[in-house]
Amino acid sequence: MIASVVDVTSVIAHRGARRVAKENTERAFRLAVEMGADGIELDVRRTSDDVLVIHHDPVTAAGRLIHTSLARELDPDIPTLAAAIDACEGAIVNIEIKNSPDDPGYDPDMVVVELVTRELDDRGGSPMRWVVSCFDLATLNEFHRLRPEVPTALLSFGSPEEALRAAVRDEHPIWHPFHQDLSLELLRAAQDFGLLVNVWTTNEPADHERLIEWGVDGIITDVPDVAVAVRGGYA
Repeated sequence: MIASVVDVTSVIAHRGARRVAKENTERAFRLAVEMGADGIELDVRRTSDDVLVIHHDPVTAAGRLIHTSLARELDPDIPTLAAAIDACEGAIVNIEIKNSPDDPGYDPDMVVVELVTRELDDRGGSPMRWVVSCFDLATLNEFHRLRPEVPTALLSFGSPEEALRAAVRDEHPIWHPFHQDLSLELLRAAQDFGLLVNVWTTNEPADHERLIEWGVDGIITDVPDVAVAVRGGYA
């Protein structure tokens, strides 16, 4: 898992090096690897022709709904999951499945989950190269049911105690809380349950220092170069 990559807190680039390159693009992912990020977090959505593409929002900058568009109709700088993984060579890939009941194009049949499992199966190798995360517990549970060997992370925003209980109950080994929701006491509780805790999204050096000193397992950040530099002071 992520914690095995380095002896201290891991640095996970949020949508790549998005402060110096367009987020969720192959260039942003490659730059993050060059900056020394241990992991890359990226967002996966399903097109109408069942292609997995990397984009945070359900609508593109050109105004296209991804779930009703063919992959070939999307902006050329929106990569497929396959191309994105290639661009993340050398780093752990955190695949956030975007599948929320509040989103247009919610996939209750979990076809998107099946497509992600196929892509990872085709890649082969160690399942520890991947982390699959999601805010939607039903989606995450379905992936965990299909591929229990791949580490899964429950994303949460608000109600951290409830999220922690859900992660423990449904046997997800990683928890991704919003950084302002995490207290030292909750961190210790999660780690006592055996969970890894990767916090999103922190960009200030002072926050990086505090979280490293607390002993979080990973920092998800828009500025991986800054986080790597801060972490270097603790080596």
